[in-house]
Amino acid sequence: MLASPWRVMCVVSAVFFLSEVEKFYDPNTGFSSLISIGDRVGENKVTQLKEVRHYVYEDSSGYDGAYYVQLALNPTLDNPELKTSIDNLPYRAKRILFCWTAWVLGLGQPAWIVQAHALLNVLCWLALGWVLLRWFPPTNGENFLRWAAVMFSHGVCMSVRHSLVDGPSLLLVALAMRWVEDGQRTRGGAVLALAGLGKETSLLAVAGVADFDWRAPRTWWRPALTAVAVALPLFAWMNYVRWKFGPADDPGLGNFTLPLAGLAEKWGDALGQLASRGDSPLKWATVAVTAALTIQWLFFALRWRPADAWWRIGAAFAGMMVFLSTPVWEGFPGASTRVLLPMTLAFNILVPRGRKWLAVLIVGNLTVVASYREFTPPAREFYQLAGESAVVDAVHVELKGGWSGPENFNGHHWRWSAGDSWLRLRNEAGGPLAVVVRGNISALDARTVRIFAGEAMVWSGEVGEKKASFKFGCILPESGLGLRFVSDKVGRKVGGDPRQLSFSIFNLEFVVTPSDGPR
Repeated sequence: MLASPWRVMCVVSAVFFLSEVEKFYDPNTGFSSLISIGDRVGENKVTQLKEVRHYVYEDSSGYDGAYYVQLALNPTLDNPELKTSIDNLPYRAKRILFCWTAWVLGLGQPAWIVQAHALLNVLCWLALGWVLLRWFPPTNGENFLRWAAVMFSHGVCMSVRHSLVDGPSLLLVALAMRWVEDGQRTRGGAVLALAGLGKETSLLAVAGVADFDWRAPRTWWRPALTAVAVALPLFAWMNYVRWKFGPADDPGLGNFTLPLAGLAEKWGDALGQLASRGDSPLKWATVAVTAALTIQWLFFALRWRPADAWWRIGAAFAGMMVFLSTPVWEGFPGASTRVLLPMTLAFNILVPRGRKWLAVLIVGNLTVVASYREFTPPAREFYQLAGESAVVDAVHVELKGGWSGPENFNGHHWRWSAGDSWLRLRNEAGGPLAVVVRGNISALDARTVRIFAGEAMVWSGEVGEKKASFKFGCILPESGLGLRFVSDKVGRKVGGDPRQLSFSIFNLEFVVTPSDGPR
């Protein structure tokens, strides 16, 4: 029997998603670029993370995933370094569930935990795609549209791109409701309680778990009692965190403001940017996202169905949306799409089928137009390490100064130098290592470039616009080794580029072996 074409489309969509994720893989740092760790964090990282090779975004403060991965490396919260490495630790530590999950998947090994944390959202994306087939069976194009609109919504894609808690939390909300609809309310409530440990706002979905008649006040005790039971694990954990670290500097109340003030401000900013000079797809994408969330909110505000469990969930998050403030809305397009993911799912489940509602369905899902931005991988680093894994894992490359950001094109990876750049090789092998260094070099114009290993010059050559090769060997002592790249001419600006450009190093490779091995 031939498979349904819409089932095939779901599979094709999953393959496309995985192919986009694969672009973030780097031989040296794995999938850690999905965590968004910025260099402005500097030394304020826990030791376990410093000792694991990971991608660092230059001139960036990073994103929330950089804090959660450090909690995943220390899920018992006993490491005193957490107090300086994580901003507002008591607030972050509330969301511990997926940090525990990454620690378990990584078998307690720091390098594996980092990769597990980076890929946890990917695994949850695949699981969510399967769970959603309950409400969107692949039998027709409209069901596929709704399924794809949730799976490729900006909120879900942003969660994957930055290793956040929103995507995994949505999966648990969907699982909870699946069991509730099957009559297994206790199991559904237990899953929702776990979701609260992943993200506290997930507990708003308790509105869909309890069975009650909103017109009969005598039945209201059921949702109240259910809410208390579901919130107990989070309440207990929050008290433990408070006992350990004290109250949070900002418990999250800064994310809320007067009714609709945040949404009105967002509309003003989005339309103001649209009227400003310059044509950027991101401006239009931000307007589309804001319009989509507004349509979703209006759907729940104007079409009351309190007897429907999914309507109650959507209405609960629509009610939260009314009070969201600038920190949630700011940015292009902003974090609101991931904060309101359960509302997006409820919207797609409840919008009536048929052509009459198709326009509402499409406009309400326009957050997908901003998702393309989340699948733009960072430029891969211009160097790579090669050799036996046990030896390579003991060597770390630290860029020290004089380099512009990494650039990639057509399979080549490079950095420009201002004319005097250096890096440092760190050796944690417990003994000296032999290193063969090779790569390519080119310059804006004819000049001499010299490479020093420590104080010794190990290569010198005339370079120009045509790419040239270099290769040399050296010993990497336990104390480490600095490599310096120096031109006899300083860099200069080209066109409107603000950088000082002198020469560029391409496809730099360090082949590492034990010092008594082949050179």
